[in-house]
Amino acid sequence: MHNVPHPKGEMRRDSAHLRTMLQDSPEMRLEPTRSTESVVSDRARPSFTSSSPRLTLDVPSPVNFVPSALPTAHIPLSNSLQLTLQDQQSFMYVRDSVMVLRIGKPFQWSSLSYIYLNIASKYAGVMRIFIAGASMELRSKTLLDRHDGTLSSDQYERARRLEHSARSHYHLALKDLSALVDHISFSGGSDDDVNALFAMWFLILHFGLYDSQSIGASHVHLEGIRSFLQPYLKSCREQDKTTLPLASQQLLYYISYMDIYLAFSSMAGGRLWMDLLSEDADSPVSYDGLFYSARSCLPKLWGTQYPISELLDDLENYRPLHFLHLCQKPKLSILNLATSSDMGRSDRAGRQQLWKELTKLGDEFADVLALADKVVDTGTRRLIWTVYHASLEFYALQVLYSSLDPDDESPPWLDRVVATVTSIGYKAVKEDPRQLYRLVWPLAIAMIRTRDLVHRDWLKDQLLRAQILLPSFGLPGSDWDGKGLLGQLLLEANRTCHTVATTADQRLLKG
Repeated sequence: MHNVPHPKGEMRRDSAHLRTMLQDSPEMRLEPTRSTESVVSDRARPSFTSSSPRLTLDVPSPVNFVPSALPTAHIPLSNSLQLTLQDQQSFMYVRDSVMVLRIGKPFQWSSLSYIYLNIASKYAGVMRIFIAGASMELRSKTLLDRHDGTLSSDQYERARRLEHSARSHYHLALKDLSALVDHISFSGGSDDDVNALFAMWFLILHFGLYDSQSIGASHVHLEGIRSFLQPYLKSCREQDKTTLPLASQQLLYYISYMDIYLAFSSMAGGRLWMDLLSEDADSPVSYDGLFYSARSCLPKLWGTQYPISELLDDLENYRPLHFLHLCQKPKLSILNLATSSDMGRSDRAGRQQLWKELTKLGDEFADVLALADKVVDTGTRRLIWTVYHASLEFYALQVLYSSLDPDDESPPWLDRVVATVTSIGYKAVKEDPRQLYRLVWPLAIAMIRTRDLVHRDWLKDQLLRAQILLPSFGLPGSDWDGKGLLGQLLLEANRTCHTVATTADQRLLKG
């Protein structure tokens, strides 16, 4: 008889491989600086077992989510992590952060809120990476004041402290991640363990958006997720578990979006997303399966607490979110054509099929596109922000497609599409400037093809501001050099946006 490998044996081997990947990554080779903003016991190990003593943070429940005054004393956690006032402020800032804005669902009843309230106080790494990302965002907001000419010396020093704290928490969280992977691989782990793991992966990848030097490390983590996922799911089937825990399913779906965006910054990206896309239709971790799970998991996650108003909100946003979901799929075809040796010039049939898919998608969601174009403002309704996001992603696909046709590099519809993107982006950012960080990718794509100098100046100014906070939002690196018209245009956008506004500030903060 052939020896059949046991799933947990496979998980252990993959755990060792994943640990090697983490240790070989540049971020793990750096020795973290001991932050003056946090106190971590040298004897403490990451807390991830269900039997660990637990201490609930003084964080408001979703039923009564009103900010409270922060105490000046440290908050000790069950894992011996202690938070200073600055750390507490960063943690409390999470719910108002750009990370939450980019997800779209209001924080109070989101899966991130579930992780924040139920997981972060039990797992040192989750708490640390929440604080790291929020601290980095607060630091970047301070730099934006400098960009606007209003930064004082005290604010500048605060930005330095925030970055120092962020990087310290970040590097310590990486060690917690490695320990948690080992724990789950050897013991199977509880649902909370797995939710903590995927929360850390998502938060670490989002932290990478704040740091242009972390692109390579982000790809290492995405490969780590790929290495973990299949052996873990095989182990679940052996134990009659159906799939990932609810929160992890939605977090994996969010991670797939980040993988798609990173595919435009490096040709090493997109592999996890392609894995999910190639899963059987009935697989719980297929790309479509994760979408449907993400759309229905919140009432299950929160149980009877989940209010009718949120159920109505989910139902109202379903159609434009489905549109946004479907807009991700043609990106694979565009990238395949863009990275072929001749930029798809010999694949006329492939380009025609891609255009048919885009046309069909636009026809199916013509009502969403019309609403995005005609509505004057959102009236604070989440629905309209979702409509804006989905519509701009669709138009960005058309703009990218226009760069693939060697016989018609400037089709007659291109100027109209770019003008529509600019118009929607302008009214969205005018109403709420923070929405820029949610819409930054399609606006960046529009900028590479606009021939209207006024539009170009506005788009350029918005993207320069966005890059102070999110220097790694999906524009390409050197991998794209020489890759036909699309590669040239994307590199031009990259050079336009990557200015001293980001790099000089980062150099100054690092001393």
